[in-house]
Formats: sequence, structure tokens, C-alpha cells
Amino acid sequence: MSKDREFDENNSFVDDNNLIDDTNNIEQEEEMKYSDSENETSNNEVLENTDTEENNKNSKHSKKQKDIDAKASYEYEDTEDIEDDDDTDDLEKAFEEETRRMNEKKLKRDARIPKGMTPQEYKAQKRKDAIKNIAIAFLAALLVLTLFSNTIMNYTLPQVATTYVGSNEISPQIRGTGTLTAGSTYDVVITQTRKIATVEVKVGQEVEKDQVLFTLEDAESEELEAAKKEAEDAKDAYDLEMFSADIPAADIQSIRSGASLSFDKFLQELAEANENYSAALQADTDVQAQIDEYEYYKKIASLYVTADEDRDKSTTGTTTMSDADIVYQQTLLEEQIKNLESEIADYETKITEFESMYGKDAQVYEDSSEDFINAYNSYREAIDNKYVAESKKGVAEREKAKLADFGNLETRNASYYDGLIASAEENKKQTAQALTEAEKTRSEVLAKIKAEIALVQKRTDYEQAQAKVEKLEETAIGATINAPVAGTITNLAYKAGESTKANETMATIQLEGQVLTMSFSVTTEQAKKVKVGQSATAQNAWAYSDLSAVLTSITNDSTDPNGHKVLNFEVSGSDLSAGQSLSLVMGENAVTYDLVVPNSAIREDNNGKFVLILESRSTPFGNRYIARRADITVVASDDSNSAITGNIEPYSYVITTATAPVASGDQVRLQDSN
Repeated sequence: MSKDREFDENNSFVDDNNLIDDTNNIEQEEEMKYSDSENETSNNEVLENTDTEENNKNSKHSKKQKDIDAKASYEYEDTEDIEDDDDTDDLEKAFEEETRRMNEKKLKRDARIPKGMTPQEYKAQKRKDAIKNIAIAFLAALLVLTLFSNTIMNYTLPQVATTYVGSNEISPQIRGTGTLTAGSTYDVVITQTRKIATVEVKVGQEVEKDQVLFTLEDAESEELEAAKKEAEDAKDAYDLEMFSADIPAADIQSIRSGASLSFDKFLQELAEANENYSAALQADTDVQAQIDEYEYYKKIASLYVTADEDRDKSTTGTTTMSDADIVYQQTLLEEQIKNLESEIADYETKITEFESMYGKDAQVYEDSSEDFINAYNSYREAIDNKYVAESKKGVAEREKAKLADFGNLETRNASYYDGLIASAEENKKQTAQALTEAEKTRSEVLAKIKAEIALVQKRTDYEQAQAKVEKLEETAIGATINAPVAGTITNLAYKAGESTKANETMATIQLEGQVLTMSFSVTTEQAKKVKVGQSATAQNAWAYSDLSAVLTSITNDSTDPNGHKVLNFEVSGSDLSAGQSLSLVMGENAVTYDLVVPNSAIREDNNGKFVLILESRSTPFGNRYIARRADITVVASDDSNSAITGNIEPYSYVITTATAPVASGDQVRLQDSN
């Protein structure tokens, strides 16, 4: 039983494969029949073949149907092969559907063939039609490119703007616009940070002196708070200086009570101390000079003895050495005298400078008393130093004189001067002690004077700070800002509700009777055509009844010193006010010329000035425009146009601007009129 069943399954598989092969064969036969029908039959024969194929298909289908029915009846006996039968039915249905689709496709394709035409003829006709369509498309594209070649080329050319050369006026006048400014204005400045309550005036309004300009809100300003802090700090510094200064109690009490310093008293005390110091210094200097002189005599005596002994020994050369030593000593003394003379001259210069700066009456310098005291002390030191230098110079001169008379000196033993030197040095101790005490006294007096001056300065700082607080407190309530001068308001920097800043301008007032000024920049060439004192008029003169403008100066333009100048005018008129814009014109009257072009049309190179004339050439595709160079000479010009001469005809068109560089001979296109 199992073997039979296996056999049946194998047969079923074989039948399925055969069925697939049959289907493929049928498709191949269909293709072959279609090819044969195209080669051998007409459209009617195709229809007959179609019927034949349908009959064949039906016969084969019947045969296959019989096989399928036989297999179905065979497999009906075995209930386990139901699934294989379902697969076979699906395959048959797919085969039928594919066959139907191919037949419909073939019918549609054959229906397109015209009657009386074979498939070969139909294919040849289609090939001819395709070639014809391609040729038509090519010729059409060629025609379009030919017709629009002018337009396409134009888009690659520079676009130019032109104007014709014609008769026009040249007005070599200078024109400019500037803002009128007042020759003298007054800035109203607020010294506090306050909030504006109301604004009582407007720009352009005339105001009288002390007229209210602004009212301020009632409040303490930041400056008042800062002033209070400064006053407290100044009070602390004053108290600290009072308790730390080395000043007699009576003087401190006098300063606290507000007494003023007696500058004459300071000078008297300082003068006495300086005189005592100068006397001690002179005494000490004289003694020191005497000691130096004795020591020098002692040295000379030693040289004299040495020279005398050398002569007794008849030793040549030693005396020569002594002479050389004398010359050397003389040279040193001369150099010393020269240096001392230079020092004396410097001290005399300092003394003269002090006397010329302060004079004999120093009371006027009480406000800068400390500086004066320091200068006066330097002045006294210069006097003392001058005396010392003069004393040293006298000693050097006497030594030089004795050295020159070396051969006539008395023969004395060097020990003779030892006693004189010892006596002078003993005296020097006393003068040095006196000088030290005098210097100490002078330093104490000077320190006392400086301490009193510093204390008084601290008191003054405190008083000034307190006065500033009181002044600011007075303006904290009901404060107003008034006009300090009469005139016209030209600017208001603040509005109601805004807060001011310290030391900023709140308003600007043009003073009465002040001349207005204005200026504008021109080229250097234009500036050469006008002179200082020349008058100018307004461009719209009808708008002003009594305007007057005079050129007062010509200055360099800071933005372009080489190429431009600034014209400065004084302007007056009842219709004018500061801040107003005004346009002026000055120069020669207009002249008419036959050939006038815009300044933008004139070009220049190494060969001179020229214009580019636009020439038109007619072609089958339209006009072509060519730029041609024409050399010219500029006869006259203003800020817009120029009169020219040259090889150029009236009403010729010249190029003024271009979207790209243009040279003579270049083809261009015109700018669109819209």
C-alpha cells in the first residue's frame, strides 16, 4: 500500500512538472506563431491565426483538462492528497490568466497596424517617422538659437547709460551746505545729579538773564551726600592734625578759635633763625679757610726747603721736579677756582629767581604759605652756600699768589705752621658747635611753622567742605535752574522727568548780538577760485529777506588736507538762527556752450582726456552698439557738467556709466529705459 502511495505521489509530481513544461511550450509556440503571423500574413490572416490558436488552445486545454480530471478521479480515492490538488488548481488558474493577458496584449498591438500594411512595412514607417521628428526638432532648435542669438549675446555685454552732447550752461559756481553756529554761546551746566520737574522754555525762545529754565524735584542729590561725607572726613583730618602736631598750646588754641596765621611772624622767626645759622656758618667757614691756608703754607715751606737743599747739592733735575710740582699745584688751584666761580654763579641765579618770583613782600603768597616757606628756605641756603664758595675761592686765590712767589718766600720751618694749625682747629671746634646749634634751632623753627601751616590748611579744608554742604542743602528744596545770560535758547538737553548728570550741559544759549558762522568743504581747485572777503548768496535767495554771507577764511580740511579746503563764512540775517541748515553759492555767472557733457562722461588716461561715443551699426538681427574714443579738451566745468571741444558732433551720444570697464571698440548694450 505504501509503495502504491509513493508511486502515486511521484506520478503527481511528474504530472505537475509536465504541466509546467507544457505551459512553457505553449508560451513559446505563441511567440513563434506571432512572429510567423507578422512575416507571412496580413491583418486578416492574423485574425484567422488568432482563431486557430484559440482552437488549439481549447483542444490542448481540453486534453489537459482530461488529464487533470483523470488525475483528480485517481486522487479522489486517496483523501490524503487533497492539498496537492489545490496547488494544481492554482497553477492552472495562473496559466489561464497569463494566457488571457498575452492574447489581449497581442490584439492591442495588432490593432495599431493600419489596414493594408504588413508588420514589416509598419516597422519601417515608424523608423522613418522617428527620423523625421528628430530632424524637425533639430531644425527648430537651430532656428530658435538663430533668432535669439542677439538677445543671448546682449546679456554678456556691459550695460551702459548714455546722454547726448548738446548746448547747455556752465556755471562755475561753488555750492555748499552747512549748519549755522553761534559765534559765542553759553552752556548752562548743572553741578548736581537731580531730576527735572518741569521745563519752562523751548528751543528758539528768547530769554532774559535769571529767567527760570528748569525746576527741579525736591530731593537730596548724590553730590550733597558726597559733600557730607567729605566734610566728615575733613573734620576727622583736622582733629587728628591738631592733636598730633608739635605746636605750642597757645598757638593751637588760637588756630581753633579761627585766628589767621601771621605770615610776617613766620618770616621774622625764620629770618632770625637763618641769620643766626648764617653767622655761625660764616664763622665756621672762615676758621676752616684759615686752617686750609696754614696747611698749604706748611706744604709750600716743605717744598721750599727741598728745593734749597737740592741747590746746595748742585743736583740738577731735582729743582726741575720742584718747579714742575709748583706748576702742577697752580693748575689744580686754577681748576678749583674755576669750579668755585661756577658754583657761585649758580647760587646767584637761584637767589635772583627767588627775588623775581616772590619779591620782598611775601604776604601776597599767604595762600601758598608752605610752598613759599620751602622756597624761602632754599633761598637762604643758596646765600649761605654762596658765601662758603666765595670763601673757598679767596683761599685758593691767595694760595695761588703765594705759590707764584715761591722764590721770595721766607725761609721757615714747616713745624712753624703746626702751632697755627692747632690753634685754628681748636677754634674750629667752637664754631662747629655753634653751627650745629644754629642749624638745630632753624630746623625746629621751620618744623613749627610747617606744622602750623598744615593745621590751618586742615581747618580751611573742613570749613570749605562744610560750606559746600550748606550750599547744596539750600538748593535741595525748591531749586531752579536760571539763565545766567540773556539770549536765545538753541538747545535743551533734558525733558521733564529725566535725571541730570553732574557737570553736564542742560541748555545752550546763543548770546544776543553774536554773529552766526558756517563752513563747508570744497575741492582745492574750487578753493583757488574764491578769495577771503568775497560774498555768497543763498541758493534759494527768495526765502531770506536780508541774508548776508562773507567768506572769512580758507582752512585745510582735516579729512583730506591735500584734496580739499574748508570755506568759513560769517552769516547774518533776521530769518536765521543757530542750528539751521543753509546752502550758499558763490562764483562766476553761467555761460552757454555748444558742446556740454556730464562730468561722469569724461575719462582720462596717459594720452589725455576723452569720451566714449556710442555708434550704432545695423545687422540682420538688429542694431549693434560700439564704443568709440573721441579725444577732447575741457574748456570750462562746474560741479555737474563740462564744456568740451574735440572731434565730436553735436547730439552724439556719449557713455556716462557702465556696469563693466569699456574700451574703445568694445560692443555694449543700452541700459533698459525702465
